[in-house]
Amino acid sequence: MKIAPLTLADIAPWAALLAAAFNRPTDQMGQLLHFLQPETRLVAWGAWDGAMLAAQYSCLLRPLFLPSSGQTVPVGLSINMAVHPNYRGRGLVKQVAAPVYEALAARGVVAGAGFSNAAGVQVDQRSAGYGYSVVGRLRPYLLWLRPQQPCADFYLTEQWPDLPFLPVEWETAVQFAWTPERLQHRFACHPFRRYQFGVWQQGECIAGVVVYRPIRLAGLPAVALLAAYAPDLPGLLRHWIGAVATSGYRLAHLVSTPASSVLDALRGTAVCLPQPFSRNPYYLTLKPLTASLPQSIFCFENWSCLGGDVL
Repeated sequence: MKIAPLTLADIAPWAALLAAAFNRPTDQMGQLLHFLQPETRLVAWGAWDGAMLAAQYSCLLRPLFLPSSGQTVPVGLSINMAVHPNYRGRGLVKQVAAPVYEALAARGVVAGAGFSNAAGVQVDQRSAGYGYSVVGRLRPYLLWLRPQQPCADFYLTEQWPDLPFLPVEWETAVQFAWTPERLQHRFACHPFRRYQFGVWQQGECIAGVVVYRPIRLAGLPAVALLAAYAPDLPGLLRHWIGAVATSGYRLAHLVSTPASSVLDALRGTAVCLPQPFSRNPYYLTLKPLTASLPQSIFCFENWSCLGGDVL
C-alpha cells in the first residue's frame, strides 16, 4: 500500500472513494473536492492499492480565535475520513492520518479539531495513537419563536448580499473565526447544498446575516439556524425571528455549545428548550499539535460553536 499526498490530479479516484464510502453520487463528491480546495485549504493524504485509492484522511485549514491571547491560530478541521468498504479493518485510517498531522505541524498548525459523530468518537477512544480527546457534545435545542415586530431593513433571500459588512468584534469564547468571505464560501458557494439568508441592511452596509434552511420537525414547518454574524446579535436575531415568523415559521432547531453567544441572544426572543437526546449527536474533539495550547481550549464551557461549524 502506497501512502502519498492527494492533489487536484487525484480528483477522479478521490471522488470515487468518497462516493463509495458515503453512498453519494460521484459527480457531487468531485464538486465537493473542488469546493474544499485541495492543495490550498485542504491537506489530504491517501492510501493507494495500485490505481485504487483505498483510504483518505483530510483536514481543512481554519482559523480559531483564542480569547486568552486575543489572536487567531490555525487549526486543521478533520473532515470526510473515508475507507473503501473493501479495505476496512486494516488500520488504514491511522496510516493516512499521521502524515496529514505531520504536514499540518510543519505549517505551524497548532491543533487538529473535529466534530465527530458517535461512531467517530468510538474510533477516537479506541485508538490511543490517534491522539484526539473529546471536549464535549453539542446539544440540540428546540426554539419556539415569539412574534416580533418586522423590521423594514431586514429581508430573507437565497442570494448572498453584495455589500460590505460592518465589522464584528470577537467574543470572549474560543470560536472558529468566521468572516463574511468565509461564510460566503461555506454556505453560498456550496456546490449542491442550498441555504437561505436573513440579511439586515443599514444603508449601503450589511449589519448582519443569519444562515438557515427550512426543515420539518414532527411534520411541522420549521427552520434550522446554522450561523449568525453581526456586531449586534440580539438585534439581528430579533429581526430574523420577525421575518421568518411572518413567513409562517414558529419553530426552529439549533445545535450549539453551552457558551454560544447566539444561544444567549436567542433567549431574549425565543423559548429555548434543550433536547435531552439526539439521533445524530456531534462531539467536539481536539488533537494538540503543540505543547503551547492554553488549557482553556480543553474546557467545553469556553467554546462557542453552532451546527454550521460542522462541515
